[in-house]
Amino acid sequence: SSGINAEYGGGGAPVKQGAPGGLVGMQMSASQVQPITSLNPYQNKWMIKARVTKKSDIRTWSNARGEGKLFSMELCDESGEIRCTGFTDAVDRFYSIIEQGKVYYVSRCNLKTANKQYTSIKNDYEMTITGDTTIVRAEDDDSVPDVKMDYTLIGDLDKAEPNSFVDVAGIASQVGDVQTITSRQGKELKKRDVKLVDRSGAAVTLTLWGNEADNFDASAPDPVIAVKGAKVSDFGGRTLSVSYNSTLMVNPDTQHSHQLKGWYMQEGKNQDVKQMSGSQSGGGGSMEAAMKTFEEAKACITEVKPEYFSNTCMLTFIKKDNSMYKACPSSDCNKKVVQESETEYRCEKCNRSYPNFEYRLMVNVKLADATGVEWVTVFQENAEKILGKTSSELGQLKETDEEAFERAMDEPTFGKFTVKIRGKIDTWNDESRVRLSAVHVEQPDTVKECDRLFKEIESFA
Repeated sequence: SSGINAEYGGGGAPVKQGAPGGLVGMQMSASQVQPITSLNPYQNKWMIKARVTKKSDIRTWSNARGEGKLFSMELCDESGEIRCTGFTDAVDRFYSIIEQGKVYYVSRCNLKTANKQYTSIKNDYEMTITGDTTIVRAEDDDSVPDVKMDYTLIGDLDKAEPNSFVDVAGIASQVGDVQTITSRQGKELKKRDVKLVDRSGAAVTLTLWGNEADNFDASAPDPVIAVKGAKVSDFGGRTLSVSYNSTLMVNPDTQHSHQLKGWYMQEGKNQDVKQMSGSQSGGGGSMEAAMKTFEEAKACITEVKPEYFSNTCMLTFIKKDNSMYKACPSSDCNKKVVQESETEYRCEKCNRSYPNFEYRLMVNVKLADATGVEWVTVFQENAEKILGKTSSELGQLKETDEEAFERAMDEPTFGKFTVKIRGKIDTWNDESRVRLSAVHVEQPDTVKECDRLFKEIESFA
């Protein structure tokens, strides 16, 4: 049989070959094993028996100090959980041997204070694999749990800090198509948005990335989605994403999952839900934000987080001055360019010059409802919806026919629009003010608006 040095990279006694699935652990006594929660950096000799609940893909890096690779895994026993990371040599020694879901004896790792920025694991410490580390396959038993979940209700996500990690489970009531976007670094990324609802009566958008977006079975009817370590964002209200450190489970065989499915089929499917998210990708997205008057919305805006709300209002004025600018033609930039010659436009952000530019709209408008009038900034796609012309068409008019440009800009005045608005407090020179910007614009749906008003009237009864 092979020794641990050969198969696992550590030092110690030989490992037995045996059960289906390959290597199994040495016969270890229960007295040698201690719980994960008892570990600390001041111990030299310890051993845990834990299940690998998550095993990451191999990641590579390259910088001025060199290049390398790493992987991480999450280990769990009945007392708690801990994260373990292996670098370069450890990847070669262990990665192909360790299987997610299997149980192992682990010892001789380095313990250090956990970097909570990169993990949702509730442990003050984390492990790093060293040259002395021993990892030995153990016989599976029911005393080692599959995964530990500390669920947060979707309706409580507004209490979670942005960039924190939470465990959530919900029914995928809507599944979007896979989209391809380009990052600021010019890299193509695949994403898929899934709408999750749970018993709190709330819904949130969960974004899947890469292979998880591609491989998700969109045809499955109302699956239960559980995510350990979903990352919280305040981009568009409250949204979640499955990150590198998250674990995604579809229809897990757990009591929580079965109860959630039963609730949804019996009553949840027909309930109205509170929307925690609203898309904010340029001019896209949805109107899924609470209807509020300007007066109501401004009372809710704080310096802590932005407020998202919808309002059906009248456009009373469009400021034409500085309503458009010459922008970088790169699809992932859109910064203002400086004209260096008749045929050359320089973008400082991209640090290069282009033979052309693109006009982009940034229009300040006055919107009015029954409670007041507010200045709202409207960008590109949404401004094109309001004006009924593209930015390039308006730019052409401005260059060739100033009067026609003025008429085109005045055309939407006193028109009615339903607008989803983002409100936040900006501070400049110790002076705070509310800044409103449109994230989605559409023509009012009269039938939908009447239904909403009827429900509002009935609520007063």
